[in-house]
Amino acid sequence: MAKPVHSMIRVLDEAKSLDFYARAFDLKIADRLAFPDFALVYLHHVSSPFELELTVNFGRKEPYIPGDGYGHLAQDRGDPERWPLRLVQSTTMFDGG
Repeated sequence: MAKPVHSMIRVLDEAKSLDFYARAFDLKIADRLAFPDFALVYLHHVSSPFELELTVNFGRKEPYIPGDGYGHLAQDRGDPERWPLRLVQSTTMFDGG
């Protein structure tokens, strides 16, 4: 069975986003990975191993609008040999194969 690991969203303002998620959902920083052009900030709540990944693109000046960025839902699918056929078929279709 696939297990959700994290969901990613893009944010314009890291400080404002961290403040919002802390106040609204009591999420704390689990990790922050900085790269030259962007940062990945992983947030979590003590009650769950699931994380929210905030992607901050440093050169971005305008807020994101629907269709302007993309996110993802990461899953741990375990051993591929044990994946149900429906999962294999849907992954192949989704990947354009």
